[in-house]
Formats: sequence, structure tokens, C-alpha cells
Amino acid sequence: MFVLGHVGIGTRMLFGLRERLPPRWLVLGCLLPDLIDKPLFYGLLWARGHPDTLISGSRSVAHSGVFALALLALAFALRRPAVWAVFAGVATHLALDIGGELVVTPAADSSIWIAIFFPAFGWRFPKAPFHSIFEHLRLTAENIYVIAGEIVGGAILLRAWRLRRKSQSS
Repeated sequence: MFVLGHVGIGTRMLFGLRERLPPRWLVLGCLLPDLIDKPLFYGLLWARGHPDTLISGSRSVAHSGVFALALLALAFALRRPAVWAVFAGVATHLALDIGGELVVTPAADSSIWIAIFFPAFGWRFPKAPFHSIFEHLRLTAENIYVIAGEIVGGAILLRAWRLRRKSQSS
């Protein structure tokens, strides 16, 4: 899923909770796993010409349960709405990625499960089924879950924007 899906659907998944969370931090949380893992993977791929032995795909550190649990512990320790918002956004991101895996590849050894349960399945993150950012974008653009997610997420964001604009003009 891309930006519209993760932000639109992700924030909508939180129902009444989202009104109590700082929106900018919530949006950051919805995107954070991809903002960390994708540049990490592509940076290593560009710098070395091949993926690292540990980071071998675009779902790694920030897509792991360890990362989510660390954010949860930080939220409990600091008791700040911004940290809770980031944690909630990351949780929705992971839930949406799990949904995509269940729809497209329901195998127990698919990439999101290996990443989320890291290091339970070994000390290596899932290997990417692509070797360039262009191949990754092409495969993602052919994924019906991603396309539907972007359409639905975009519609949710457009509706929220129109409602906010209407309430400000009244």
C-alpha cells in the first residue's frame, strides 16, 4: 500500500481514538515503517549492489513486532499523546500490510509474518522478490489490494478534507 491507503484507511481504523491523538504524529506513524525500511533497503542495495545479509527486503526493522513493542513501551514510559499517535499509526500500518499479505499471498512464510515475528523465524528479514525500485513499483502497481487501498484511502482523505473545509466556512 502507498501513502493514501496507509494514511486514509489507517487513520479511519482508529475510530474515536483519532480525535484524541495529534494528527501530524498519527500520519507520521501510519507512514513510519515504510519511511524507515524502504530507504534502508534501497540505500544498501545502491551502496553495495546487493542487499545486506540481514536487511534483504523492504520490510525489515520498522515492520517488526520488536519495533512496535519498543514504541509501545516508549508510549507507556513517556505518556505523551504524540508517542501514542506514532504507535497507533505504526499499528495500523502493520495491520494493513498483514491484510495485503492475507489477500495476495496467504502463506505463513510470507514477508510480513517473517518481519513481524522477527527474530522468531531466524536472524534474517524476508528477502524481497524484486531487485530494483522500478521492479518493486511495477509489482506493487499490479497488486489489486494496493490499488483498492489507494482508491479507498484517497476517498476517505478527500471526504475528511471536504468536511473540514465545509465546517471552517460555516
